[in-house]
Amino acid sequence: MNEYEELQRWLDEQADNYIPMEELLQEYGLTMKSASEQADVFREKFFTLLRKYEILTDNISVIVTELDRLIHKNQNEDLLFLYTAMATEKGLLFGEPEDEEQKIFYWLKQSENARKFSDAIRNENIYKKRLESMKEFSENPDSDETDPEEHFLLYQMSLEHGFLYKGRKSKFFMENIGELVRKVNAIPVLKVIKPYVYNAVLSRKHNLMINRKNYSPNFANIFKRTDYRIKTDNGKNFDTYQSYIELYDQLQRSYQNKSDIGFSDYCFSHLNNLSEWYYENCEPNEEIPMTLELMAERYTTSIILKNIEYIAKKQPVLEIKYHNILLNETEWTDMIRDVQNGADISDYCEKLYRMAGGAKVCRDRKTALNYAELYLTFFMEDINRCIMMDGYKNFL
Repeated sequence: MNEYEELQRWLDEQADNYIPMEELLQEYGLTMKSASEQADVFREKFFTLLRKYEILTDNISVIVTELDRLIHKNQNEDLLFLYTAMATEKGLLFGEPEDEEQKIFYWLKQSENARKFSDAIRNENIYKKRLESMKEFSENPDSDETDPEEHFLLYQMSLEHGFLYKGRKSKFFMENIGELVRKVNAIPVLKVIKPYVYNAVLSRKHNLMINRKNYSPNFANIFKRTDYRIKTDNGKNFDTYQSYIELYDQLQRSYQNKSDIGFSDYCFSHLNNLSEWYYENCEPNEEIPMTLELMAERYTTSIILKNIEYIAKKQPVLEIKYHNILLNETEWTDMIRDVQNGADISDYCEKLYRMAGGAKVCRDRKTALNYAELYLTFFMEDINRCIMMDGYKNFL
């Protein structure tokens, strides 16, 4: 999928998921005025910090390059804000929102993504060490702590999911759920990440939970990574994977105020490849946990801010010629360097037009040059995106 298609998909998603602004603001406890003011504060903070670090330009390629240079040398909260704001930009910072409502919408989405991204970067090394320590923990086999209400609720919740539904006829499932709850409540480090623990046991060991009398899981095994076959659908595995994820989402919401959701999410996203499968195959609900790498990939989608008509279907031969020329990146080393130093990308449109023999392919010179500008814009955006996708690694 190219950058144009990614942008179009993102715009389509916004249209499909449209919620009236008044209703959206009520969820956040905001008014139009307070939301607009906070959007302005976010934007002003970004450009104030650019000035502080002497990045005095509105050229996106220059900002990306200079920001990358700075965070290679130093990492602090200012630069983390600049990096995550730049990575999650969809029009608030460099676009021209049509009205106050669109500005607020851009801010709500960007500020949420930037916060999630920043939190994930801050927590990555902490959670990584903590996960390593989970390979060894103390059990308390003598504990008889029970919670009949939790036992019943987890049993009922489990039966709502297809891969566990047959448990309703089992002689052992209800009892094994009770033993699972008892053991998890007896182990403090597991008790605080119940969404992950319950999901891992129920998804990985559901047959044993349903069919074996007095089954007691080995919790050490759920902290070993399991990779599912996510590239090929055999007719039922994709439905099963979605059911695993739906169970985790339900557990996450049920234990939202009783668990360390951040670390539970980290375990879920790092100890299987279901998040990767989910974001490739399903309508995204971004509450489903992501690894930091996947988050960087999703958040740093390109933004085409120039208003250029997309004419690939009208000029397929010209499209192919431009595409093939740009595949040879060595031809464009000077352009990359010059644009990253502030040159106007349009200066190179004529070169691409000439190299492609544009006059012979397209009678309309203006159209051909506009399309050259579009292709060069895509080209630089792809370079900028690659730089931004790797930028988080400097903070680790």
